[in-house]
Amino acid sequence: MPNLFHAILFSCCLHISHCKLEKVMAEGDAGGTMSVTLHGVTDTLSPENKKHAGALKAAAEAFHDAEEIFNDPTYANKTGWWEDKTNDDGDIVYAKDTPKGRIVTVSAEMSLDVDNVMSHTWKDVATLPQWNPNINFASVIASPTDNFDVITYGNNDVLVVSGREFVSGRIYRKTHDGYILASRSYEIPGIPKMKGKVRANLILAGARFRRHPEKADVTLTDVVMMVDLKGMLPKFLVNQVMGKIMLMDTENNRKHFGELAKQKANGGAAKN
Repeated sequence: MPNLFHAILFSCCLHISHCKLEKVMAEGDAGGTMSVTLHGVTDTLSPENKKHAGALKAAAEAFHDAEEIFNDPTYANKTGWWEDKTNDDGDIVYAKDTPKGRIVTVSAEMSLDVDNVMSHTWKDVATLPQWNPNINFASVIASPTDNFDVITYGNNDVLVVSGREFVSGRIYRKTHDGYILASRSYEIPGIPKMKGKVRANLILAGARFRRHPEKADVTLTDVVMMVDLKGMLPKFLVNQVMGKIMLMDTENNRKHFGELAKQKANGGAAKN
C-alpha cells in the first residue's frame, strides 16, 4: 500500500464549489507539448517529456477528485462515512463504499510547519525506505515540471498483503491555507515490473496539508485513498486491512515529522 504523503482536466479556482470547471488539457503545437492548469498554475510538458502526458492527465484528474472530496461539506462531518479502524493515538480511519471501490481517509496533526511538511513530502521520495519500514524502495522516474513528477515505489509484506509496487504521477498546488497533493497510477512503457512484486493500481491518493489555526509549527493533514491491490487477494480481505495499513503509515509519518521538527529546532532547517 502506498505511503500517501509521498502518491481531471480542469482549471480549478480556490474553492471548487464556487468555480466553473473548464477543460484545459490540450495538445499544443506541432512539437506535441501538453499542459494542464490547476489553481492558476500551468504545467507544460516539453516535447521530450510528452511520453509522460498520460501520467500528467491522470494526476490532474486525481487532483480534481481529491479536491472535490475535501471540499464536500459531508467530508468534514463524515456524513456517509463509517468508522473503520482506530489506534491508541486517537487516529480514526473512516471508510465509504463508492462505485469504483472503497475509499478510506484519516486526519491527523503533524508536528512540523506546513511548508516543511509539503517540501519533505515532495522532495524526499528516495528516503522513504530509511524511515518507513513498510517501504521497500522508492525513486523519482522523472520530474517534467516543478509541480508534477512520476515516481515508483514498492511495499514490503504488510500484514496479509505481500509486496506491491506502484508507478504513479503526482501533482501538487499551493492553496489559501496550505497545499493539496494528488497521485494516480499510470502505466509508462519501459518501466519493468519488479520481480517478486505485484503492480497494484493506485486509483486515488490525495493529501491536504493545512496550517494549524493556532500553532504555526503544526500541520493539519487529511489523506484519502482508493487502491486496487491486484493479485489474488479477495476484496473483503483487502477491505479489512486497508484501514490498519493506513494507521501504520500515519504513525510512521507522525514519528518522522516529529524527528524533523526536532532537527529544525536544534539546528535550523529540517533535514532528512
